[in-house]
Amino acid sequence: MPYFNIDKVFLFSSFEINKKEKEKLDTFLTILEESSISEIIEKETYSDPSLPGRHSYNPYRLFASIIYGFSKHSGSIRNIEESIEYDLRFRYLMEQETPSYVTISQFLNNVVVPHHQELYSRIISSIIKHFNICIDDVFLDGTKFEANANKFKFVWKPTTFHNKLNENIRKLLLKHFELPHSKTTFVSKEIGEYLTKLIGLAKSNGLDPDTIKIGRGHKKVEIISDIKLLNEYLNKALDYEEKEEICGDRNSYYKTDKDATAMCLKEDYYSGLGSNMHAGYNVQIIVSKGIVLSYYVGQERNDFYEFIPTLEAFYNNYGFYPKRICADAGYGSLLNYRYLKERHIENYVKYTMWRQDVSGENIDYFHFKDHKLICLNDKVATEQAVFYGRHPKAKNNKFYLIDNCRRCKLKPLCFKPIKNKKATFRVFETNEELYQYKKEAMENLLSVKGIEMRVNRSSQVEGVFGVIKQDMNYERVRRRGLEKVSAEIMLVCLGYVIRKIFGLIDGKGSIEYWKAPEGLKPETIPQINIERYINKASKRKGKNETLRTSYKHKASKRKVIS
Repeated sequence: MPYFNIDKVFLFSSFEINKKEKEKLDTFLTILEESSISEIIEKETYSDPSLPGRHSYNPYRLFASIIYGFSKHSGSIRNIEESIEYDLRFRYLMEQETPSYVTISQFLNNVVVPHHQELYSRIISSIIKHFNICIDDVFLDGTKFEANANKFKFVWKPTTFHNKLNENIRKLLLKHFELPHSKTTFVSKEIGEYLTKLIGLAKSNGLDPDTIKIGRGHKKVEIISDIKLLNEYLNKALDYEEKEEICGDRNSYYKTDKDATAMCLKEDYYSGLGSNMHAGYNVQIIVSKGIVLSYYVGQERNDFYEFIPTLEAFYNNYGFYPKRICADAGYGSLLNYRYLKERHIENYVKYTMWRQDVSGENIDYFHFKDHKLICLNDKVATEQAVFYGRHPKAKNNKFYLIDNCRRCKLKPLCFKPIKNKKATFRVFETNEELYQYKKEAMENLLSVKGIEMRVNRSSQVEGVFGVIKQDMNYERVRRRGLEKVSAEIMLVCLGYVIRKIFGLIDGKGSIEYWKAPEGLKPETIPQINIERYINKASKRKGKNETLRTSYKHKASKRKVIS
């Protein structure tokens, strides 16, 4: 008797999505309609009216289905194709059409990739207008995503090897030509010219490099050997120059994705410590009210250099700069602070030693008044560009010398970080402009508004990355190339925003975050009692000296007794 292959004729009942889900999808489609992105899609998909026939799919609904797919799962094209085929919500969006994997991929490459910034800014502007969201306060943070590249096919920017090659070329050319003493570097074009001259020199002596054989079993001809060797050097120089051109300002790239950079990720599936190099991209986002307003995909390993391009991308999308911005200490640099000052953006960006300054661990050994550095004992420092033949470590830094510190009562405190405690002078290397920016940032961050900004930064912008990596299961990019990766990150951020607005429609989500209660006082830095600190240090010093003398005294006694 058969059990599995029994055939029965039956009818499928009609399935409809529930009312609440349909309401969310209709709101989603309304937002897309109000964003006027249809102009971009129409321009790209109906650019040639002379072509006969019509599209096998609705391009507007396909774009909506792609975004919806990124909001529901990791957003791979295979998953989107399967969802359109079997998921009722996707079938509702696509109006029963079922485009193939190739169709979805071509749509992404032809429409989304070239216009990802404009598409994103229009949709976000429509969402902000639809829900009446205030975006005066913004928060910036970044993370690194692993690239889709072979982790063992990386290339470091040639530096040392290039120097050795130049040295070998110079030694070879000095055998046949006169070179100036200052000529130590050679580019491929120059090497080619010298190779042509050397071949001409050999032919003038009756030697043809193409016919004369060299190597084992043949008579050695020095000039022919040098021609062969210089040709090898030329090929090596061309290889180095090609690598340097691909790297640009970076120090590395990957052969399978030349836009990816070798960088350490926060999580490493080899050791778990994040100490191994992986191909990656640096992704920066600007968030307000839990909505990702802007994104930027960079190739730098350090967040310092991604701050200004991210804000410029925000300005290009919306035509204005945010009023206030809050970011962690990874962005606190002179160029970034100066950029905020010039654009009239309120500075709530931490700097490197922020935590130590606020907790009172660091002591402010000096301050500036009327562009003059004044130490703890109210002595005015003399400004020096060079100190004992040594230049400042940073480009914009200067030396400030405090002399006659021998009998200063604050010397035990001021010389605490100095190795030479017996020195009679104190030198500070600092930058007045950066010092003033840090003071401004500290005042803003310690204010009531600053406390509110700090609390919201940790919950909003870091929460976005948590949802994307954990809930949306997105930890590694799928596409290759900076432009395609940027478009993919756009779809991921847009998928997160769609999840957010669906939560607002359901009543489960909210765009209201923590606000500072009335009566909250600004935070203050604990004051250091300088006299108490000095007395404590002097007592500790006396105790140690007593221990040392007593130890030496006992040791000398032992020697005498013996």
